[in-house]
Amino acid sequence: MRALLSRRIFRFLLSGVGCILLQSVTTGCIQADSGNTSTNANASSENTTQYRGGPSHTGVIFSNAPIQNPYTLKWQTEPMAIGHYMASKSSPVADETQVYVGMDDGRLLAIRRSNGEIAWEFRTRSFNTEQSREGVIHYGIHGTPAVDDRRVYIGDYDGYMYAVDKESGALVWQQQLADSIGASPTLYNGRIYIAVEYASMDGCVFVMNAETGVPIWQSARLGAHPHSSVTIDMENRLFFVGANNGSLVAFDLDTMKKRWTYHTDGPVKSTAAVQNGIIYVTSWDTALHAVSGDTGELLFAIRTNDVTMSSPAVFQQTVYFGSHDSNVYAVDINTGVTTWTLSTNALVLSSVTVILPAGLLAVGSRDQHLYLLRTDGSLFQSIQVSGGISSVPAAADNELFVSDNDGIVYAFESIDPSR
Repeated sequence: MRALLSRRIFRFLLSGVGCILLQSVTTGCIQADSGNTSTNANASSENTTQYRGGPSHTGVIFSNAPIQNPYTLKWQTEPMAIGHYMASKSSPVADETQVYVGMDDGRLLAIRRSNGEIAWEFRTRSFNTEQSREGVIHYGIHGTPAVDDRRVYIGDYDGYMYAVDKESGALVWQQQLADSIGASPTLYNGRIYIAVEYASMDGCVFVMNAETGVPIWQSARLGAHPHSSVTIDMENRLFFVGANNGSLVAFDLDTMKKRWTYHTDGPVKSTAAVQNGIIYVTSWDTALHAVSGDTGELLFAIRTNDVTMSSPAVFQQTVYFGSHDSNVYAVDINTGVTTWTLSTNALVLSSVTVILPAGLLAVGSRDQHLYLLRTDGSLFQSIQVSGGISSVPAAADNELFVSDNDGIVYAFESIDPSR
């Protein structure tokens, strides 16, 4: 076990490697990381139909994409965004037949995977709010839906949580929790964990019964808005959330009592990932922080050249994340050293999705490109889209889904010609 670094000897580790410039599509056999895959043993058992692949938010998604063939466009929707906002947009998630995504006009959409047609739309209470809002900034739904066998769960910027029948789009229940909800719901063991916001520039966490929508527990106020989503640490029996006052607050999963608070030097707007009891979170203090889930003590931190709100992805021995400095970073979790960086041409608000078993990394940039990388940082493919990408790509079977800031949802497929 690595020795813990105290807050007093907190250190930023500077990367000494150069950038890999994106140029052209490269094909060839893509192998998943070799080595012991037990570091993501819980990933395959998580419900992949929620933000960042499951309640531990590692960003790892298992699919059966052919590993030697680039992705091609299957379909795309019409532009559906009604405004422009700097924060990350709602990201798509997919089950066997449909893609689910929220829009800044307050609609929750189900889109048929087969042809890109809208199967149904559900108008949250924020739909009417956004229709009457003037200007270019619209909120509506910024969180990513969570989906179980029967329902889709989402919050809106009017402060309501909803459960919607995933086949018909009919409302099952709704519950007002606060003044606004920008975070994504986390599903775990029949419960919904959701961070909410108050007009007083404060917020808290609710735990709800997913079946009935009845709140089970509410945390004390966090002291600032929580824009990040709640992450579950099964190993340390914790759940935790970041807030705009720079704190990462951990609660006991069984007793609900606060366990510890870790402080960064800037707002925490990203959603933390946890693997083997180690928490990885980015902050507007420009750094990636690795924190012990057991004690809340800092293990290491990596400074970037700008603020970051890209949520980390972690697989095996590497954590991946983006930054407003336009780079994607890969950091060795054992040494705390940057192993490679990749330069895009604009801010990287999007987060990396690790696609297995292909061993591909998918991430968007505001330079209007979706990047597909190998785990060594080499470019596999770059795909230009209409708008900048601040959402997170999602994979299912041989397909890849992403939405851009124009509100266009894209489906790409990787087809093995030998089949």
